[in-house]
Amino acid sequence: MRICIQSGTPLSQSALYKPYHDSLLRHAQRVASPGTTVEFPNLGKQYPGAARSRTHLHLVQHETIKSALRAQEEGYDVFVTQCLDLGYHELREMVKIPVVFMTQATLAFYSQLAPNFAFLVNSERLLHYFGELADRYKARERMVPGSFVSFAFTDYANLWNQPQPFIDAYLQVAGGLADRGAAALYPAGLYLSQWLIDQNIRSVKGALVMDPLAVAIRTAEAMVELKAVGIETYRAGSWAAPSDEVHQFLTNEFSQ
Repeated sequence: MRICIQSGTPLSQSALYKPYHDSLLRHAQRVASPGTTVEFPNLGKQYPGAARSRTHLHLVQHETIKSALRAQEEGYDVFVTQCLDLGYHELREMVKIPVVFMTQATLAFYSQLAPNFAFLVNSERLLHYFGELADRYKARERMVPGSFVSFAFTDYANLWNQPQPFIDAYLQVAGGLADRGAAALYPAGLYLSQWLIDQNIRSVKGALVMDPLAVAIRTAEAMVELKAVGIETYRAGSWAAPSDEVHQFLTNEFSQ
């Protein structure tokens, strides 16, 4: 099985992101089942620090859809989005292979492990964005109001090379959420989750620290296996596939 996980970060194009990229590769190898290959391609066009604006995210979504089309053409079995879950409707229209939306999968899985959750993300803007995702997935009633740490995308390497100040800052905010009743914490962007895994921080005051990459990989494997026994994605109503003519037109647009 081949899984394509599309990061919004230019993972292999700068030494700044190398500790994060290495962490993704290590954890994917640890999590994936024997015979599963997990790959993290670069976007066709990069938008570093994309979460700084909605317009940035629109551009990343465009590249993510193009990546999914390439993945299908190149024979991947399943496509996984970054934790921002961009292209939620569009990806289902444009590709026939299963698509896993990382945050959706993670929130659904951890609903079986903890009674509630809180987002703990790396900027105030992202906190609002993830709250909107909770609304999309009807998870607001299980959500404890979250918080954020001010880790910039330029801190990627320092998180791994000089971790202690960042650990202290994270634990202070995470501890406050746990004190307010949060039973599970969703760290995002994904680099924050990976960094916590590498620091062996799996819980804070009893609150679980979610592992979005592990859940996404295992969900991707399950979707492929379940499709083989007849469990398919809903394809009617607002999720109906476009006509062949419209699909070809859109595919041509994304190929430019």
